Amino acid sequence: MAEEEKQEETKSGGKGLMIALIVVILLLVIGIGVMTFMLLSGGDKSDGSTQGGEQANTEAQVEDGVPREFSPKYKQYEPPEPGAAPQYFAMEPFVVNFKGEGEAKYLAVTLKFMSRYPQLIQDMENYRPILRNDITALLRIQTYSEMNLDNGPDLLRERILEKARAVLEKNGIYPDILEDVYFERFVMQ
Repeated sequence: MAEEEKQEETKSGGKGLMIALIVVILLLVIGIGVMTFMLLSGGDKSDGSTQGGEQANTEAQVEDGVPREFSPKYKQYEPPEPGAAPQYFAMEPFVVNFKGEGEAKYLAVTLKFMSRYPQLIQDMENYRPILRNDITALLRIQTYSEMNLDNGPDLLRERILEKARAVLEKNGIYPDILEDVYFERFVMQ
């Protein structure tokens, strides 16, 4: 009888040990998961700095919707003063034959690019021929049915902005400091 009681105590002690081991293993797994998440996410710090270091170099610090600091792989500009007036880079008018689908044959567009970085506006002069070529090619593939939609010109503005940003990025300039493009004239004839 005494031996049976001793075996029962050993079995119940073993169960308690197993439960304690399972709890410790679960806590370790959860701790490792949390640490992995924190390291991969870089921690959410509101000042724009990160623990990862690499992430801080690829993202821009944005204030009031204007990028102020960005990766050192791009040309660095002095940040504009908070609330600075936008600057504009005007392009000569574009007049192209486009896919008029029997309705219109010519598309005439005059546009201006906007940025709050005056140095960028000056530098864009160096890329004028590339911008002109890429925008002309983009305008020629537009269709009358698409441009005649209510949001047709807005879609075209987005595409032109994407093209211009691609040119800037290819030439080592942070693309998001070119904020927008505006039509001064948009005529299909």
